[in-house]
Amino acid sequence: MTDFSDLGELFAFVSGHAPFDGLPDDVRARLVADSTVCEFTEDAVIMDGMSASPDHAFVVLSGRVGLWNFPNLAAGDQGDVDEVVGPGGVFGYVVILVGAKGGPRAVALTDVTLLQLPAWAVGDMFSTPAGVTFLASELAKPATAPSEEESRERTAGEIVRRAPVTCPPTATVREAATAMTDAKSGYIVVQNDAGEPLGIVTDHDLRARVISVGRPVSDAVSAVMTAPLAAVPESALSSDVLIEMLDRKLHYMAVLDEHASVRGVVQDVDFLTVPTTSTFALQRRIERATPQELPEIGGTIREIFPVLTRQQAPVRHVSGVAAVAIEGMVRRCIELELPVHPELREGDFTWLSLGSVSRREVVPSSDVDSAIILKDEPGASEERIEERRDAALALAAAVHTRLEECGIPSDTNGAVAALPRFCRTESEWLYAASEWIEAPLSNNAMMMASLLVDGRPVWGDLTLQPVAGVYQHLSEHPRSFVLMLREALTAKARIRSMKDVISLRGGTFDIKAHALVPVVNIARWAALSRGSTKLQTRNRLAAGADSPVLPDDSAEVLRDCFSILERIRMDHQVEQMAAGREPTDVLSIRRMPSLDRGLLEQCVREVAAVQRRMANLAQYLDAGEW
Repeated sequence: MTDFSDLGELFAFVSGHAPFDGLPDDVRARLVADSTVCEFTEDAVIMDGMSASPDHAFVVLSGRVGLWNFPNLAAGDQGDVDEVVGPGGVFGYVVILVGAKGGPRAVALTDVTLLQLPAWAVGDMFSTPAGVTFLASELAKPATAPSEEESRERTAGEIVRRAPVTCPPTATVREAATAMTDAKSGYIVVQNDAGEPLGIVTDHDLRARVISVGRPVSDAVSAVMTAPLAAVPESALSSDVLIEMLDRKLHYMAVLDEHASVRGVVQDVDFLTVPTTSTFALQRRIERATPQELPEIGGTIREIFPVLTRQQAPVRHVSGVAAVAIEGMVRRCIELELPVHPELREGDFTWLSLGSVSRREVVPSSDVDSAIILKDEPGASEERIEERRDAALALAAAVHTRLEECGIPSDTNGAVAALPRFCRTESEWLYAASEWIEAPLSNNAMMMASLLVDGRPVWGDLTLQPVAGVYQHLSEHPRSFVLMLREALTAKARIRSMKDVISLRGGTFDIKAHALVPVVNIARWAALSRGSTKLQTRNRLAAGADSPVLPDDSAEVLRDCFSILERIRMDHQVEQMAAGREPTDVLSIRRMPSLDRGLLEQCVREVAAVQRRMANLAQYLDAGEW
């Protein structure tokens, strides 16, 4: 029988079980030394996450523990146990990470010996690659089916757990830090006497802006706060908030009520109660990855699609999380390649993500489109400009090579920063955009403009979007305005033969080319026609709605159809992955579920009808009516 009082045997035990087996030896040794071995008799309640927020997580050393994960099954005589944990099993970590009630209730099914983990271990453990892998595998396991209410996507307001910790801008750094400590909070919101939020100070801010630089703690807290305050309305969907936090690398996000007052603050661990528990940890893993670790991480990103689809996460959420992870990989590859190209410095260029990644509409078959904006150097010689361009092209080629080694392919049509056409100085991009908007039929102007207005800066100056800036004024250029509308309506929504579809003789159907691209093109033009720089198709349709050519009801039809088509496409590609096939956009009509086949037919009909109405209305309008 194992003697768990012996640290050597205890170390050997945890070394043989996930996620501890992936921890460095020194971290594992510290964990064992700081942990406590405890024993419980049969039927003893070990923890009750339904009524309180426990301070510890546990590892089962011997015996069996029963877990009840839902409030209505919080006692053994109220229903069957949801999960039985045996030796090596870990429980209670979700409650610790979330910091709120919500399960599980753990009861000893036999006499058990447990390892009580120290508080520091829980957060640190799940920030490691081993912890991320463990969380992903746990999330992929089937769970007891939640009720309709439990499966409903929650809003930001529903995730808020408590009132915000606040202070006035005149408070000192010492006073703010004391208030944070007393409230056991990692942040404090700075607001004026009227309750208007001015900014936020986090633990990280205190370390970076006070402790590390020796700033006096008697200084006003307003001198070290991050402003303006990152915030979302309480009605925002949790999935959208999560993606924005990932996108902006935020650990805290304020939630505003209907009066624009701070109702509370959500942080990354709050999303452990919604899908994609490990997304923040995955981002941290990418940021620290060595070149040797990147291919494995690429495989993890690919698993986002089936794992989150099984969790019934909204498609926009699955796509958004994958897109943010891909862009994280791009940034990490740039960081690894920069030292190899001494002709370039960190601030010399901006990397743009294009296409479905920038629009946050990624599926398993998506590839990576990119462009580079080189910073202008006033007075630089032509030789110097070309030297920097050559270095940027070489860097871009190396970045895309690394991405491909990670299973993240480059655009097959050549829209990549490794080609001179997509690697220009800021002034060159501005000049090109001005030419495109004045002469939309020359030099593939509309195709290039469509690609570049989708640009999202992910490295360098994140405000730099010269082409999008020019096309914000599209309505001031009547010829280009009308021609781009016609171009947007060129890709027709169509199924080869509705009769064939109904009779199950439909053959195949390219859902991207003949259903989704028409909506994406209309949405892009609609947003540009209103001077909007929004990128996601749904947001673009909302920005361009209620116009002479795209009435609000038509925009709503396109939004609904887009959501349905996205879901059909994602399900199809995830099924292909599960079958070991390369995911594609080509559907077999005969093999589609009858409900999806009917929805597909209806959506294509609706999109085609909107296209016809827009084309008819456009004949009687000119840009001056916008």
